[in-house]
Amino acid sequence: MAETTDRTNLVGRSAEEIAAILRDHLDRSFRGRQVAHWILERDATSFADMTNLPRVLRGELEEHFTLRDPEVAAVVAAPDGARKYLFRLADETTVEGVAIPGGPKLTLCLSSQAGCALGCTFCATGALGPGRNLTPSEIVGQYRVMARAQPEPADRINIVFMGMGEPLLNTAHLGRALDVLMTRISPKRITVSTAGVLPGIRWLARLPRRPKLAVSLNAPDQERRALIMPIARRYPLPELVAELGRFPLESGRRITFEYVLLRGFNDATADADLLADLLRGLPSKVNLIPCNEDEGLLPGLHRPAVDVIDTFASRLRDRGLTATVRWSRGADVAAACGQLKGQRPSGLP
Repeated sequence: MAETTDRTNLVGRSAEEIAAILRDHLDRSFRGRQVAHWILERDATSFADMTNLPRVLRGELEEHFTLRDPEVAAVVAAPDGARKYLFRLADETTVEGVAIPGGPKLTLCLSSQAGCALGCTFCATGALGPGRNLTPSEIVGQYRVMARAQPEPADRINIVFMGMGEPLLNTAHLGRALDVLMTRISPKRITVSTAGVLPGIRWLARLPRRPKLAVSLNAPDQERRALIMPIARRYPLPELVAELGRFPLESGRRITFEYVLLRGFNDATADADLLADLLRGLPSKVNLIPCNEDEGLLPGLHRPAVDVIDTFASRLRDRGLTATVRWSRGADVAAACGQLKGQRPSGLP
């Protein structure tokens, strides 16, 4: 059972918010900065950790406030080292996140919504249907839990919003979470992935500090993209590409395009040529993701043969694009790209 409390949760709040909330409980104004430092910089899990605060103050803060992260309902480790977390939230909603170690580097895949309303046909989250937006504390809390739980501390943490949900349909809470995360993580190491929500892309473009942008593309033309990504009917591919051409990029940055390869649908050499033509002139790199199959939720969708994948990637490189085949980590435990589903109903894999 997830913890419920009437105490105000300080996780997911900026230093300014924390200081303002605590103002009436502090004996000196600088105490707010001290508390914020413990929460934002040191990932404190209780006020008892804050040893430079007077004991009486720590007790008062404990009485009125909490540092509540999502409850870990289950952790499943994959043979390749990825670890999938099932988080239970205060209202019993469940979401999943993934921690992917890589030497001194740790990549944390965070969810922004519980479910997804976009219904992309190759994504298990979309097959389950819409859910609610996650709050800043629920988003930041995933990071806090997974970062703390690693056996070895990471010298560098990367964050990718590629878990459950469409991040740019939750911009109000995502923006606040980004502000908090960027106190610890450089914007250059945070990536927000979108299926192509144009108002959200414009919102991201206006941020004073921007994370990296990734776009889930998955087809080289409007007709086929609309077949597998219903959002393309609302925001057609030509409009999306035009908007991306206006997106402000810092020196050396590129837009990442994610392209899920589906056998017999979008994996021909001619499709690689169409994709290269589509992205001509955009500072870009392409991540080719062989489809992660799920016969229970995504029947009939299969990954191409390895030689077909390699040929597709080579063709893009011959056409001048940077293209990488991303074999997803965690596929053995349904933690790979497009496989997250939170708490599964009885009978589903």
